[in-house]
Amino acid sequence: MCEIHGQFHEDCACLIPYKFHLMPSDCQIRAEWTKAINRKTLPKTVFVCSEHFLDGLPTERNPFPKLKMGYERKVTPGRRKIHKHDSDVKKRKLIDCDGDNSDFEELDLSLEVTDQSLPEAVCSFNVVNPTTSCASTQYDEADFVLHNEHSYAHAWTDLQDKCAQTNLTLTEEKGVQIKLDVGTMSATRHIVTDSDSLLYTGVTKEVFFTLVECMSQFNTFSFQLDIADQIMLVLMRLKLNLIFQDLGRRFGISDSLACKMFNSWIPLLADKLKALIIWLPRETLRDCCPESFRENYPRTTCIIDCAETFIQRPTNLKSRGETYSNYKSHNTAKYMVGISPHGQIMFISKAFGGRASDKFIVEKSGFLDYLLPGDEIMADRGFTIEDLLFPRRVKLNIPSFTKGKPQLSAEDVTSTRRIARVRIHVERAIRRLKVFKILSGTVPVSSLKLFDDILIVCSALVNLKYDLIRDTCTEEDTE
Repeated sequence: MCEIHGQFHEDCACLIPYKFHLMPSDCQIRAEWTKAINRKTLPKTVFVCSEHFLDGLPTERNPFPKLKMGYERKVTPGRRKIHKHDSDVKKRKLIDCDGDNSDFEELDLSLEVTDQSLPEAVCSFNVVNPTTSCASTQYDEADFVLHNEHSYAHAWTDLQDKCAQTNLTLTEEKGVQIKLDVGTMSATRHIVTDSDSLLYTGVTKEVFFTLVECMSQFNTFSFQLDIADQIMLVLMRLKLNLIFQDLGRRFGISDSLACKMFNSWIPLLADKLKALIIWLPRETLRDCCPESFRENYPRTTCIIDCAETFIQRPTNLKSRGETYSNYKSHNTAKYMVGISPHGQIMFISKAFGGRASDKFIVEKSGFLDYLLPGDEIMADRGFTIEDLLFPRRVKLNIPSFTKGKPQLSAEDVTSTRRIARVRIHVERAIRRLKVFKILSGTVPVSSLKLFDDILIVCSALVNLKYDLIRDTCTEEDTE
């Protein structure tokens, strides 16, 4: 029955002031509830009305039912738990107030008034009128207002609900605005200096925007991003090896669209940028030959070496065997890099399985077709390709072998040191190539169909950097 209007709650116009609370499953708390209910037998599932709790529901201070239990019971409110931090704060406040005794008198007076006028705690939350709150009792309206989880509290707090909904809407709109301002990347906002451009794309700012301007005339795609942002996304994938989910969040698009954008741009970039990887004529090579080559190897045309990139292990057993590299002890994609004496990449082969030998790659990659009679090639010991170069009247400069000899002669040692001193530049070129982390990481099997185009794009971008070997550098100079 409603205690105010004397009618059943279902027929009364006021709000239902109670809610049923399930007995906790914790054994110790359940025993206290059973003791408070004071029944011989209890059903399996026990619900207790909120009118039996001092606070209207189980709280940390009053977790057990105490009111209207049907038997004589002294109602004592629970004590508040005092934490160490609270006591320290209270001590500090008391110390601060040491010099002012009037504050203590006022505090004692307020406590005395509170003790005299403190009403008995009851569970009729709906009878409290906001205008009846008194300063002498130190009670606020919020002390009697039920929490939001009570379904019956929404009817008389329409104004509060509207304010909460308005604040929530404003917060959501503000969050979306913040996401739009901070979460999305743009080439015009994030590539401001050469350092920014080198970090995200691997090339300078001038080279990047020149590339964007040149590729804009070949753009036939209908993607929603600006062309500069599209190319930035592709180069960030090459330079930083970011996953498509990350790229999608950075540019405010879906990961599938980021993947589609990358797969669409890579073949186009490879087709247009392959003109930057050209075999230079002999006269140009002679004119650009650095001092370190002119002294001992003035007729050198190209320096070659092979590099490997890890790939995911294929599920097909034949492919797994063809791509396994004994040198790296991993499944790899192997390719050959050829540079000019001054450091420009003149040749990049297609990718082969990691099992392929250096000689096999030289023979099958089409490298021999660029050689002319009288050229000189410099390579590592693994390139035993003299039988392939001799019919073309091309000389091979490689370090000397100790096979069949107790030790190298003085002449062989000098020759080997001279070759190693200048051949190191191809290693530096490969290191520049692997600045693009997609070549220094592990390539997924799904991206292998585009790996040849990725090699072309990365090699072309390396050629757009400053010279690897300068005329003013010495033989001991390193990058």
